[in-house]
Amino acid sequence: MAKPFTVLPRLGISFAAALLLGAAISALSPVGTFFPGWLAASLLSWVSIFSLLSVWRWAGGGKLLLWMLALAFGLRLALGIGFTLLLPEYGFDEPTQNAGYLFYDAYRRDIESFDLTKSGASFWQTFALEFDTDQYGGLLILAGLIYTYLSPDAHRTFLILLLSAFVSALGVPFLWKAVRLRWGERVASLAAWMLVFYPDHLLFGSSQMREPYLITFSCIAIWGLVVWRQSWRTSAALLAVSLVGLGVFSSRVAVVIAGLLAVWFWLEYLSLRSRIFRWLGYAGIGLAALAMVYLSWEWLRSSAWYDLRLTVLNSGRVQYELEELQEWLRTPFLVGYGLVQPVLPAIIAYPTLAVWKFIGVLRALGWYLLAPFLLYGVLAAWKAHPKSERRVLLWFAAAVLVWLVISSARAGGDQWDNPRYRTLLLPWMAILAAYGIEWARERRDAWLARLLLIEFIFVGFFTSWYISRYLQWWGRMSLKAMVVWIVSLSALVAAGGWAWDRWRDRRQRMVKGS
Repeated sequence: MAKPFTVLPRLGISFAAALLLGAAISALSPVGTFFPGWLAASLLSWVSIFSLLSVWRWAGGGKLLLWMLALAFGLRLALGIGFTLLLPEYGFDEPTQNAGYLFYDAYRRDIESFDLTKSGASFWQTFALEFDTDQYGGLLILAGLIYTYLSPDAHRTFLILLLSAFVSALGVPFLWKAVRLRWGERVASLAAWMLVFYPDHLLFGSSQMREPYLITFSCIAIWGLVVWRQSWRTSAALLAVSLVGLGVFSSRVAVVIAGLLAVWFWLEYLSLRSRIFRWLGYAGIGLAALAMVYLSWEWLRSSAWYDLRLTVLNSGRVQYELEELQEWLRTPFLVGYGLVQPVLPAIIAYPTLAVWKFIGVLRALGWYLLAPFLLYGVLAAWKAHPKSERRVLLWFAAAVLVWLVISSARAGGDQWDNPRYRTLLLPWMAILAAYGIEWARERRDAWLARLLLIEFIFVGFFTSWYISRYLQWWGRMSLKAMVVWIVSLSALVAAGGWAWDRWRDRRQRMVKGS
């Protein structure tokens, strides 16, 4: 089938759409005059739309992928503009929200980026400057260059929102094509839809944050690794570009992603060549893990202690529950508390402003929907065939689980930093969860539904508990009694499911034997 939209139609469509989008963005902008804003927004819109259409065509075209790209780009841009306009009026009365920003980091960094326009520094000189709000400087400099050359007369924050929405959407076709080549179209579509709609990725992609850039470079790196056998030169170039890009925005994240990719590359292309390659790889992984623990242990320990301490100080309920626990159980309790953040039942019941109720429920719902599929993906990875497939998926599972624990320990029960760190491995979580969903569909495995039922029990009990706590509509049982109920009912679901499967298998064998 011929690919749609050659260069000239793409140029024409993207140009017309950019003029309309640029006019809408400039008209909605609370600062600056219309015409310069229209020119700047139209130029950036044209580059974004033309690039997305070009990557869509490269990935194979198709209505499904086009819808993914349109929704990924449109939702993030609409949310970013909407929050910018709504927060000053309907958010909390504090500097960040009065300026229309969701995140304090984005607020401070974006202001400093606009200040670069007044510094008189050239592009190369900006790399020598010291910044207060971005320890890596990549996003701050990029935004500063856009303000310098496209909007020196006014601080048009919508331009950076437009760029964030574009970059966030750009990762979708790379992930879709890589997963489609490696695991099939169904898994690819599921993983790509998760990337499009995962709420934290939506929010970071609709703000002036660096997460969209880090996630998209990770998706490009995944594609680069998958196509190694087709063209090692192309693969090496893509991996190099993506890792450099990651390093520009966060060197620590670049190291983590590079390690994840290195082990995947060894499992995918080298470990099956001979026993020597296999055992050398195991030794290398072990040494690298020990070196990383040794080099980062003090930083992780001190920062985790500080953040966990903040969690305790900021929550009287957590303080009370910790006092009831033995000393050796307190850190696991706090890490577990971080893993369930943001707590969906608490956000449902907690009285707050409407805009933040919407944001909170959206974020928590996304994590609580992803978590059971992610856990089932880990279980499905244990049963994957052939062994080479199992090794790769188990590596994904191990990396994701370790990263979730580190994120929870590093940021404790924080409502923002903990999920933000967690989201950095979203492409791998999406692949694992999508693989699990497809595994359950192909085999009609009931355990996925049972996991969802167990989560429903957890959410139901805790929602009732939090409603009684905040709204005092009815009596509240103790936390320990509720945990006993949740564990007992969950065990009943698991044991009943196991017994049913055994009985069904025995009956099928008897029918076949007769």
